[in-house]
Amino acid sequence: MRFAVFVTLSAILCWSLLSVTGRVVLVRLQIDPWLFGFLQLCAGGLALLIVSGPGVGNLQSFKRASTWIISGLRVLSATIYTVVVALISVLEAGTIASVNIPVLALVLWIMFSKRPGALEWAGHFIIAAAVILMTLQLEQDLQIWAIGLMLLNAACLAAMHLLAEKHPENTSDNFRDRFRFTGAVLLITALLFAISRLGQSGSFEGITDRNLLIASALVGVFLRAPAMVLAFWAIRLVGTQKYTAAIALLPIGGMAFEQSAVWLGLLDFSRFQVTHLGLSLVVIMGTFMTLAAKSAAK
Repeated sequence: MRFAVFVTLSAILCWSLLSVTGRVVLVRLQIDPWLFGFLQLCAGGLALLIVSGPGVGNLQSFKRASTWIISGLRVLSATIYTVVVALISVLEAGTIASVNIPVLALVLWIMFSKRPGALEWAGHFIIAAAVILMTLQLEQDLQIWAIGLMLLNAACLAAMHLLAEKHPENTSDNFRDRFRFTGAVLLITALLFAISRLGQSGSFEGITDRNLLIASALVGVFLRAPAMVLAFWAIRLVGTQKYTAAIALLPIGGMAFEQSAVWLGLLDFSRFQVTHLGLSLVVIMGTFMTLAAKSAAK
């Protein structure tokens, strides 16, 4: 159990650092976000396939429809989150993204008849109330966009995590299988990003920029790849619902890294407000309430 908690917290830490690092890179280097996303996915995916070693098993992940569906949902989710984080802080975006938790509970109720108990509903109500209050703290022209996009993101993540939990190569305890699966997801995601880029501008102009290539390679290999491996591993160890609940901690990690970036001069300003931190802590309280209720019901 301790190991599962360690992997889950490591995944949250990696995602927090990845979110802030991506924002710093885009702001400081003024590089194309689509090309940055595409290249870091390629770098991370290739690194994982190399580490997994040679063999025909490398192709198996690419042949599974579920791998392509997971990758497609990953593209949509990443695009949505990037758009939102470009407009508001990681703390604000992460707190609003906590709507994932009640959305997943509704999905599990509708699809698998896993109806939450009374105390779980209370926890979900607290989370939803904090999300609404955080949304109302935003500028009026951002409110509908933020909550609408995050609800769509929540639906994507629920489907993606449920598919990843049951994916044959993610249920394996073999690290080579796990790296192959994650590497395949990253490369297919990169391909879908490339198609999106062509649909957007019709070209890959600027892809040879040295700063873009170096930043993408470093972020892809040292942050994107570990974050995805740890996320899928955590889903395997603790299950979709508990991992989604753990994501409630992401805004706190993101806030810490973001404030550090401001202090170091990597970002020019901070949107941090004590009220936002309080709402994020309320989300965490509601999340622990739902987890405690679920454990007590077993």
